[in-house]
Amino acid sequence: MIVRQLDLDYTPKQATVIAVDSVGAGVGEVVLVAQGSSARQTTFTKNKPVDAVIMAIVDKLDVSVNEKK
Repeated sequence: MIVRQLDLDYTPKQATVIAVDSVGAGVGEVVLVAQGSSARQTTFTKNKPVDAVIMAIVDKLDVSVNEKK
């Protein structure tokens, strides 16, 4: 799948990555992507020539911002 990075407010960035989908994510879902040697640690991608893998679908994202006054 083609995935795009997001800001914490879900605004898409321009950067894209081609990733193997190991969890059955759908178009438009927010996912967690592992890259490099970590991408080859799933049972689906073990010993395969993979550089990026979708390893989780994000259901909810909580962001806490510590503001100093």
